[in-house]
Amino acid sequence: MTVAFAHFDEPLAWLIRGLVEYGWADISRTRMVPPGYFGGMDLSLVAPSQGRNGVLLQVPAVADGNRCHEDENYTFEIMLSHNARGKVMIVRGPGCNYFEEFAYETNNPLWVAGYIHQALTEHVNNFVRWRLQGGELTWAQRQSVPPVEGEPCSATLAAWMSEHTRLNRSFDLGASQGWWVPGAVLPQGTVAQAGGAIFTGAVASMGNAADGIRHQNEGLTLLRRPALALSLMTSLNLLAAGLALLNILVTLYMFRLDRMFAIGTNMLFILLTAGVGVAAWFGVRQYRAGQGKVLPWVAIVYSGLLPICCLGGVPVAVWAGIRWMDPRVRQLRR
Repeated sequence: MTVAFAHFDEPLAWLIRGLVEYGWADISRTRMVPPGYFGGMDLSLVAPSQGRNGVLLQVPAVADGNRCHEDENYTFEIMLSHNARGKVMIVRGPGCNYFEEFAYETNNPLWVAGYIHQALTEHVNNFVRWRLQGGELTWAQRQSVPPVEGEPCSATLAAWMSEHTRLNRSFDLGASQGWWVPGAVLPQGTVAQAGGAIFTGAVASMGNAADGIRHQNEGLTLLRRPALALSLMTSLNLLAAGLALLNILVTLYMFRLDRMFAIGTNMLFILLTAGVGVAAWFGVRQYRAGQGKVLPWVAIVYSGLLPICCLGGVPVAVWAGIRWMDPRVRQLRR
């Protein structure tokens, strides 16, 4: 094989083909893994981000026929990156404390999908068994999984996938339907260019798709640094809640119940900071992806108000709010 499908010989295309061949379902539209599949792949973010947001994998929290109903599913992100040895696929799953790099071998491009499939199969099964035995993942463990900035795929691959999505064509059925083969084109208005490059749809629609991808990338780039700052402020706020809990324990140890006012105010601070902090943490995730309406504003306001003694959160909140209202970012939420 010289190409993964159509005319695309690049890591993200080989990853998608490999996942299909290892039995992963395309859940880009349903967001649900059908019965009989180990997991599903969500390709909906590939075209809008030109591959920078990578491929999302969803795996049911099941091992040995037993389901962990507290978790239900685990989400993994696969993004293209590189290190000193060459290109790698980075897989991260904070929900089950997973982070690993897999080498992309140009001579055997399908192998990376096989490595990922095998590693996730073993990890999810072991993690679910641990959870069913009473294991608990701490907030610190979840935060220890570092964020990753993915590298882009080609603009033509992003547009090609966007057109397939528009036509409601599932990638896991591509091979059986005959269009997922070298040189395959889309029916209904495909334009072939010299040199074998295949552009999906009419030329005009391709130009619009490319413009849309460019604008979406600009919006995501604008949000990247404010999202990092919001994440830092949210972490500091949750740390403040932890210190307040420590203060309660020290007060109880030294003064028993003689300082109820101090204990009560600290408990109130913990409830406010930790409770809203969880919503803010999810809000930061939506903010980074340019999604959501309410939770991103919770994260922005939370960073500006708490901790009360820290004025550093105010400029961060103002900066993040201005970026969130930027027209290029608002297009992402349409």
